[in-house]
Amino acid sequence: MQTAKKIMMPSSEEVRSEAVQTLITRMGITKAAIFIRENMTQKTDYLKIKNELFSGKSTTQLYTEIKKQRK
Repeated sequence: MQTAKKIMMPSSEEVRSEAVQTLITRMGITKAAIFIRENMTQKTDYLKIKNELFSGKSTTQLYTEIKKQRK
């Protein structure tokens, strides 16, 4: 009998720190600072927006809509 492995979730702070370091490494400090200022300081609730936009739609429906818009 197999036992379930426990998945360790990283903390938000750990993820945020790694993301900032990755941005700096890949983009340089100036571009990373601009990106952070423009995107990470906004008080946008992306989960709320996602639910408003996609609630009740299947992945198949979303895919079909995307394909139609790209034509």
